[in-house]
Amino acid sequence: MSGRRRGSLAPPPLRRTMNLARASSLLFGVELLNTALGFFGTVYFARELGATLLGIFFLFEATLYTMATVVDFGLRGAVEKRISAGDDPAQMFGAAVVLKLLLILVVSGLVLAVREPLAGYIGVDLAFELIGVVVAFELSMLVIHVLQGELRVAQTAVLHFLRSLTFVTVAVALLQYGYGVQAMVYALLVSYTVLLIGGTLRLSTPLARPGRRHLRSLYDYAKFNGIWGLGGHVYNWMDVIVIGFFLSQAAVGAYELAWRLTTTAIMFSTVFARALFPQLSAWQADGAVEKVQNLVSDAMTVSLLLIIPSVVGVAVIGREILGVIFGLEYTIAAAAFLVLMIEKLPQAVNLVFDKAIQAFDRPKYGAIATVVSLSMNIVLNVLLVPRYGLIGAAVATLVSVFANTVILGLYLGRLTPVRFPVRDVGWTVLAAAAMGVVLVGITRLLSVDTPLALIAVVGVAAVVYGGGVLAAPPLRVKIIENVRNVRG
Repeated sequence: MSGRRRGSLAPPPLRRTMNLARASSLLFGVELLNTALGFFGTVYFARELGATLLGIFFLFEATLYTMATVVDFGLRGAVEKRISAGDDPAQMFGAAVVLKLLLILVVSGLVLAVREPLAGYIGVDLAFELIGVVVAFELSMLVIHVLQGELRVAQTAVLHFLRSLTFVTVAVALLQYGYGVQAMVYALLVSYTVLLIGGTLRLSTPLARPGRRHLRSLYDYAKFNGIWGLGGHVYNWMDVIVIGFFLSQAAVGAYELAWRLTTTAIMFSTVFARALFPQLSAWQADGAVEKVQNLVSDAMTVSLLLIIPSVVGVAVIGREILGVIFGLEYTIAAAAFLVLMIEKLPQAVNLVFDKAIQAFDRPKYGAIATVVSLSMNIVLNVLLVPRYGLIGAAVATLVSVFANTVILGLYLGRLTPVRFPVRDVGWTVLAAAAMGVVLVGITRLLSVDTPLALIAVVGVAAVVYGGGVLAAPPLRVKIIENVRNVRG
């Protein structure tokens, strides 16, 4: 039986509401600083280390996040869900810490057992550093998810920026002293330690001794959410892992840089999804079904707003972007760059579907979608990378993400009606098409081979697209409304 009194048809009053516009805009603002900081840092690292050494670091990261995925196996998402729903927060936090420490011990032992072949794959023996970074990463991410479960998503923004600033500062300093790849590794360790300390100081949820019910509750959610998280890891790193086996470390470096550039386009979609989940979770728990439906539809428009013009832009000047920013040795990933940007279209929608299904407490649906797309991703990467190289890896990612998004959409339709915002997205497509025409015209008159020329071309494209979006009445109304919400 539910908590409602018999005979009552009205839903209970909403307990918690978060200003999504303000939270997501704050996150976006800080994430914009993060992106700018990370972008200039990456440009420096790419030119300082070269594609091969940078590829070694990316393989270290791929191994790191593979370990972290196993260590976590859905616990972060589980504790955020339970705390956001108000289910014994302190005990749930304690249960997550206990389970996570046990998993860290097990996985650390496995890393030491395969130390030599692991060093051969990465290119450098960094087993102990790997274990240290995993511990700092996992505990800091757990604290961040507890903060998000407290509906304090916006407060995590400063912490993420502080971590990025620490990473770049330490890495640049150590590179000056000749530490090479190790400079990047030590910078990761220091930055996640700073994130852990800063997040812990901001927590409101105390750490309490868990009971068997709390451990079981997290396990019941995490056993499916862990498969879901494994799918996210495969999506982010499987192509790099396979490229590391079949191609050169320089290919790893070029491909991963192209991938990271595409993530800047989906940056707002990602931070908006982070703000979206706790609000959807709270409204779903309160029975506000209509609010959930409307928010899911609007969120798809927001998620695609910057992706659509980015695809058009990369189609026209993708090679120039890689060459001007990082150097000509990285243009080997130009074709893959375009495919990876196209992949961000289904990924933007996927972010919304993913958070909505988690909010409905149906991690099993995400696990099923993940098993299908994960299998496709692994098989396609192994088949396509040896034959088609970097573009094969990009196509494998695109196909698997599209499949995952379709499956999640079908499952979400079982939980709540899903209305794709055809009109709003149609306006953004028209605005992006106009931008593309202007870009083609400019590139025929101007050679985009210097940073200044690239900035000028991108600036003109942004103005044309922004004007097209604001010319659409429904989009203009929503943008103005969100601006007002941000101002409060």
